[in-house]
Amino acid sequence: MSYHNIITAYDGSKASEKALSHAIKLIQGNPGSKLTVANVLVRPAYAFAGYGMVIPEGYEQQIKDHQNSLVDQAKAKIADLPYAKVVILSGTPATAILDYAKENMCDLIVMGNRGLGPIREWMLGSVSHHVAQLAQIPVLIVK
Repeated sequence: MSYHNIITAYDGSKASEKALSHAIKLIQGNPGSKLTVANVLVRPAYAFAGYGMVIPEGYEQQIKDHQNSLVDQAKAKIADLPYAKVVILSGTPATAILDYAKENMCDLIVMGNRGLGPIREWMLGSVSHHVAQLAQIPVLIVK
């Protein structure tokens, strides 16, 4: 089966690097197909239950710099593909990816099998697991 509108999640992890490489190969095998590389900007909560956190000086800039670095890395990897782009999404990663895929009529989601550390994944569940469970289109999880 060939896919014509693929979205792949990219967070700079080894797993997302592998997923992006695989998505690029799929696109190269189907001329005219589109590839969207999605990076989800996750902002930590600064306040909870009436308590606030002191944000270290320069923290917002560090987040922005990291985001820009990831976007630049992704753009470099897809520079030779005529119908490829990088988008920055915000919100909960799984929801943001699924919403984008639905709104843009993607026909395949490609993701790495893990991006979180083992403790965060155990506590929160993996993004790829949530996407695979809730997606209405095929999901390819690359190991």
